[in-house]
Amino acid sequence: MALPSSIINQIIQQEVLLDDLSDDDLASFCQTANLTYRSGEPIVSDQDYDFIYLPALKQRLPHHPLLQSIEPEGQGFSEEKVLLPEIMLSTDKAYSWTEISKWIGRLEKSAIEISLESSLIRIKATPKLDGFAGFDDGTRLYTRGDGKKGSDITRVFDRGLQVYNDSERGQGAGEIVVKKSYFGTHLSQDFEYPRNFQASLIKEKALDVKAQQAILDKAALFVPFTQLPTWSGGIDELSNQFERIVEDVLSTVDFDVDGVVFEVTNDDLKVQMGANRKFHRWQIAFKENKDKAQVKVLSVTPQVGRTGKITPVAELEPTQLSGAKIMRVTGHHYGLVKEQGLGSGSVIELTR
Repeated sequence: MALPSSIINQIIQQEVLLDDLSDDDLASFCQTANLTYRSGEPIVSDQDYDFIYLPALKQRLPHHPLLQSIEPEGQGFSEEKVLLPEIMLSTDKAYSWTEISKWIGRLEKSAIEISLESSLIRIKATPKLDGFAGFDDGTRLYTRGDGKKGSDITRVFDRGLQVYNDSERGQGAGEIVVKKSYFGTHLSQDFEYPRNFQASLIKEKALDVKAQQAILDKAALFVPFTQLPTWSGGIDELSNQFERIVEDVLSTVDFDVDGVVFEVTNDDLKVQMGANRKFHRWQIAFKENKDKAQVKVLSVTPQVGRTGKITPVAELEPTQLSGAKIMRVTGHHYGLVKEQGLGSGSVIELTR
């Protein structure tokens, strides 16, 4: 059952906190947030979805359908869906070195099964673009859709969109993105998120002047994954230099990125590991949120949650962090509030 728009707005404005949501309400909100994101009109930032709401859904309802298959695409780009030239799966995600280390363990286990020495496993890393996923077969461009069927959005090339590095059409999977520096100087006053702008390029309605200019300036582009800068190496190098590799890869492109994609390049190992309904097992995306801010506490007040538990809620000076305005946070329990001396005038560090 869909949540009323009034409740959705209260969640977005943090008038209703995560702990106050029932499992069904949390699941409904995640489905709404996903659908609006996929249609190019996000109601929460990508960081909030990945680091707050989706982890909460995984913890409460680990077998929810949203977590088991590729998220559906609405009809914002076309009502008719067409078969993709090849299946486009999502990418499994890791949020810590521990999770990456477990993925490496799975690689090594599968390598043993095909008598491949661990030292011969090759891995490449590329920046994970935060754009609109698509597939270009040289004739048509498709959205990823549900992984099997998507929307025909070839019109974006008809409108003049170019391929990254002035390369040719037909390079397969990639993403429609806008240069981060260009968005900041030319578009941020008119579009809340780059996602909103990217959607305006794809939708059937005529382009506005700013979108046309971004295409002419080659600031809006289709970036095939094959054109991305890469790091490549073995398991030992990745393990010993993980933080440096992530930092280097993230700095290689002037686009919004929300992580680093690691994948095996040994064809026989990729076949051995295979895929499930949602992602390839030989590939994983590392996502890390480092945005922090020092914020002043205005007051701490009690709030009764859905289970009847009383939780301290800190009202904060409104602060922009990770693309969202933060005004309230939970204090978990009053013992912590007392221990830390939290109250009006306190300064806390937020991390999202």
